[in-house]
Amino acid sequence: MIEKQQPIVALGHSTKPKKARPPRNNLLLNLKKDDLELNFYSSLDTEIMNKLLEKFLL
Repeated sequence: MIEKQQPIVALGHSTKPKKARPPRNNLLLNLKKDDLELNFYSSLDTEIMNKLLEKFLL
């Protein structure tokens, strides 16, 4: 019994662009003073970070 062979065809690829990943939240600064530890990440607003640094360092 002879079977008909189907031709090999490429599958269609989706044309959707890849999802862009959000930027990573990188650690910028780690400070320790006595029992207090502060970690500053890249997503933190610079104005808030400056205020916290002023209070922490004084």
